[in-house]
Amino acid sequence: MRFAAFCSLLGSLALVGASTESTTPIPTPTTPPVVPHELQHLLQPRQATSSGSSSSSVSIPADAAAGGLTYTNPAATDAVSYYKIASGNPITFGWNYTSLYVTPSSLTFEARCSANSFTYPVGPTTGIPGSETQIVWDPYEYAQSANAIPFAQASYTLRVYDERGIDAAATAGYFNGANSIVNFALYSPAAYTPLASGWTCVTCSLAAVSAKLDHPLLIALPVTVALVLIGGAGVFHR
Repeated sequence: MRFAAFCSLLGSLALVGASTESTTPIPTPTTPPVVPHELQHLLQPRQATSSGSSSSSVSIPADAAAGGLTYTNPAATDAVSYYKIASGNPITFGWNYTSLYVTPSSLTFEARCSANSFTYPVGPTTGIPGSETQIVWDPYEYAQSANAIPFAQASYTLRVYDERGIDAAATAGYFNGANSIVNFALYSPAAYTPLASGWTCVTCSLAAVSAKLDHPLLIALPVTVALVLIGGAGVFHR
């Protein structure tokens, strides 16, 4: 009898344990939230960077000057360079960076002409990579494009600025376009006129007239006449 009661008690405990296990929730692994791709950069460690700059981290001295560039072609020490606007005659501008701690992502060049108050794009209007050290410009090709403003035969100022824009303030170690200008001049060759079409050399004609006027006979004749008149006047005076 006691054995039967003991077995009944064990059965009751087993049923209770089974009931407890079936009602206790089993924890499920949690899934981390999905971060949109456009916001993933916010989870990256922050660094001292320049917006749009190719430099990821840089230390700029407090007394550093604003950067710029020095032109090597044409050299800054050269006189004003004259470039002919003609087919197959592109212009190459070259430079070296100076006092630069942060390399710009891009450089945009333009030529300002005070004669017609117009600014011409030099190279791509979207700029060139900041790692470049020269740009090739074909003013003749630009002149042939639709809606091109004709070039004035005058002097021009080459200006340059980085991705921060032409009005960006001078900042230590960063590129400053105000320190990076050069002057040059553009001219167009005269159109060819064959001799058969009536071409004449104006300077040659003037030279021929001048040579005739310098002939000894043309010089001696007035002198002789003047001496005769002076001598005759002296005779009549007596």
